[in-house]
Amino acid sequence: MSLSKLVKDEISGVVAKGFVEQICRFHRIQGFTMFHEAAEYVRNELLKIGLKDALIEQFTADGETQYWTHTSPVGWTAKSAELYLAEPEERLIVRYEDVPTCLHTYSKATPPEGVTAELVDVGKGTKPKDYEGKDVKGKFVLATGRAHQVHEEAVWKRGALAVITDTLTYEMPGVRESLDIPDAHAYQGIWPKAEEIDKVTFGFSLSKRQGNMLRALLAKGKTVKLKAKVDAQIFSGYSDVVTATIPGKSKPDEEIFLIAHLCHPKQSANDNASGSGLLIEIARTIMALVNSGKIQPPDRTIRFFWVPETLGTVAYLSKHENTFNRFIAGINLDMVGQNQELCKSTLNLDRTPDSCPSYLNDYVYSLIEQSTKEFDSPTAFGSSSTFRYATTAFSGGSDHAEFTEATVHAPCVMLLQWPDLYYHTSMDTTDKVSEDSLKRVGWITTVAVLTLANATAETAYLLAQLTASKGITRLEDATTEATETLFKKKEDPKLKGKPEELAKELAKTAAYYKNKIEHIVWREQEATKSTQKLVQNPELATFIDTLCMDIANQAKQKLMQIEVTLNFIAKTSALTIPAAIEETEQEKELKKLVPKRLFKGTLSFDILKKALGEKEYEWYEEIWEKDPQFAKKMGELINFIDGKRNAHQILTAVSAEYNETNPELALKFLRDLEKAKLLTFE
Repeated sequence: MSLSKLVKDEISGVVAKGFVEQICRFHRIQGFTMFHEAAEYVRNELLKIGLKDALIEQFTADGETQYWTHTSPVGWTAKSAELYLAEPEERLIVRYEDVPTCLHTYSKATPPEGVTAELVDVGKGTKPKDYEGKDVKGKFVLATGRAHQVHEEAVWKRGALAVITDTLTYEMPGVRESLDIPDAHAYQGIWPKAEEIDKVTFGFSLSKRQGNMLRALLAKGKTVKLKAKVDAQIFSGYSDVVTATIPGKSKPDEEIFLIAHLCHPKQSANDNASGSGLLIEIARTIMALVNSGKIQPPDRTIRFFWVPETLGTVAYLSKHENTFNRFIAGINLDMVGQNQELCKSTLNLDRTPDSCPSYLNDYVYSLIEQSTKEFDSPTAFGSSSTFRYATTAFSGGSDHAEFTEATVHAPCVMLLQWPDLYYHTSMDTTDKVSEDSLKRVGWITTVAVLTLANATAETAYLLAQLTASKGITRLEDATTEATETLFKKKEDPKLKGKPEELAKELAKTAAYYKNKIEHIVWREQEATKSTQKLVQNPELATFIDTLCMDIANQAKQKLMQIEVTLNFIAKTSALTIPAAIEETEQEKELKKLVPKRLFKGTLSFDILKKALGEKEYEWYEEIWEKDPQFAKKMGELINFIDGKRNAHQILTAVSAEYNETNPELALKFLRDLEKAKLLTFE
């Protein structure tokens, strides 16, 4: 029987959802007492399954211990919390025991009898202008901004008593807004560092309906008072990382790894009890197949991780720097169980960044495509599947980013259902989890991990062929995009009647796409070569050389097509295209600089903020509002630093990966890293 059939018969969405439901019992905030209980639950299940080396590694969580550039969270516990309307009438608004998400994480206790104070609406509450003409000292503030920023502005700087928020994090107009789920309480946190603990008070996250009720009372000119009781404590604690392996029989020092973050509030069913629960079921499935004799033990070791998101992974990697060369490939399961119709979700494959090219992207995506044939009946007009899936450029934001980052440089993709209407809210509950989604994603992941764990020269040969073939398709897509963009530029109304400006813009556009084609050639060749990490074989190496030559030859044709298109537009529009594009001063400077990193791991923006100061750091917040992609670009500007590329070469690589990047912004970021003593220039 084929591996795909064996896995499909064994893996269970029902059993996986059972694990998900058990994990949902715990309030799994990083450093929280119940996170430790959740970690113990996972470890105990692994021991029952037969993963004998399952263990919990603990890392200090005191708000000051550094793991590379990241600061640990603090330890925290909460027993109870209540928020009441005290004036103009008395009634309970929300209780922590009913809605754990309602209490801002890392809140501290009130006096046992509670506190009562007036409420002031401060709008977003994240900027000084929000407080102009308002006295908030000793009062509750009602805000729509992110809790951490509001606490910083209102409580720490202006002496407010506490913060009330009522808005979703990551609103997406037309897809996911507070008014879509007016009774949801958003997951909001204070996240203090050790030096900020003394300033911390408490806060509540209300639903939009509750927040609007308070605003309506304030709008009537009434004095609104709230009363709060909180029993919670911050302390020096620890973070748990659960890890276990199925040892490889012939190549135990090579590891295929799977990871899921275990943290977030009770229930946080899809984010990410779904990934954590499914990971247990994948381990059970593999052990069941091995123990029944249906498959042999894997050649390579299969390693499993359950972590506090980002910080747990960074802590683990910083402690185990001597293990990086063991990591062959990995998959991150983050939010994988969604009922797609309820949650408005699509299963996304988040690719490795271009700085870490890999065959893994095309291979795992091919399994996603194959899954519709495995799970859905065919019709005369194709598959009957309604299961949505897509592939996206690297977005980061989860634990795969810590592995693909240049320090570790281990290829790892993420499987993620996004968007999710209920993301980071009290309504992310088990009724939104689909057994079908869990089984599908479990099948994809298990087939991938077992195939790679047992990969031979033949496997690598087929993966190289797949990767090169898809790479050539991406070259064709980029060329089509270049042609369409050049013709659109020709019709740009802003350039109508300005032939010289139009000619310059066309030349810039063509140059951008030529650079993009050259970058794709490098990326696809490196991705094809990456199959040799699985097997070293002279015949395979020869085959890969022919594939890389084919990619290069295809690219020559595509570059010629762009030149032909540019000449066609110039001739039909009577334009003279400049032979060269004038460089900016920033571009000239970037060419002179060869950056060298002085830190390991992904960059914590907190350390950059501390080094630059709050006022100067505001520049980044403003840039991210205008260009949300720039945060991703910052990561890749760092990842491409290798001591050989100059800063301009790094900039052009990042521009090719995402979109054209302003040289001035890139130069400022690199100079700020130098100022923060995080890099130097040669």
